[in-house]
Amino acid sequence: MLKAIIIEDNRKSAELLQEYIKNLFCDVSIAGIAKTVDEAADIIFKEKPNLVFLDINLQEESGFDILKRTNPDDYEVIVTTAYSEHSLQAIKNSAIDYILKPYDTEDLKKAVAKARKQIGLKHSSRIVDAAEHGKLDDRIYVSTLDGLIFLKMDDIVCIEADSSYSEFHLFNGSKVVTSKRLSIYEEQLKNHLFIRVHKSYLINLKHIARYQRGRGGYLEMSNGMIIKVGESKKEELLKHLIG
Repeated sequence: MLKAIIIEDNRKSAELLQEYIKNLFCDVSIAGIAKTVDEAADIIFKEKPNLVFLDINLQEESGFDILKRTNPDDYEVIVTTAYSEHSLQAIKNSAIDYILKPYDTEDLKKAVAKARKQIGLKHSSRIVDAAEHGKLDDRIYVSTLDGLIFLKMDDIVCIEADSSYSEFHLFNGSKVVTSKRLSIYEEQLKNHLFIRVHKSYLINLKHIARYQRGRGGYLEMSNGMIIKVGESKKEELLKHLIG
């Protein structure tokens, strides 16, 4: 859901834009309407919107002054103006788009679509940052062609190297493929009971069902996979298994 505010000193224009938004977008809620820079700053700090419809000419003030009073990284800006020459100024002030008055519904739809996409990207980026800083201790994110997938570490049986790709084998039998190398996940998971037992395998110690001795030996995993243990990895593995 997008939380938006309208900054517009003309009451009829503000009401018209609010009506358009209500009728066109089921995922956009209007948290407030401001007429001045002071009112706008107060609403932004209080409501924390992720989308702002910003009129440039606010009586004796400039709508862009609001960007100096708040943190524009926290929200996307769609400039609303009656003057096309303000388009360059809008771009310079990092607006996602601008729409001219009188409002055209197609222009409004395109502008909101751009904002929605950018807000989604920011949200994903924040989740990734949280994961990388250890705030998602029980999960790991995997980047795939379709986007980010978050996996519970306890569900991962092992990760198999396939050239420059890595394949996650999960306890439920499903697989997830990513273009990152196995060494990257080895570093990320080294403190979560994952160890490298072969040049091609990083395994979850919790999912070992059986160890068969040999030169290096073999592991039978909880999902039925049989994984060869590299000779140079045997000693480290046994330390984890028998202390």
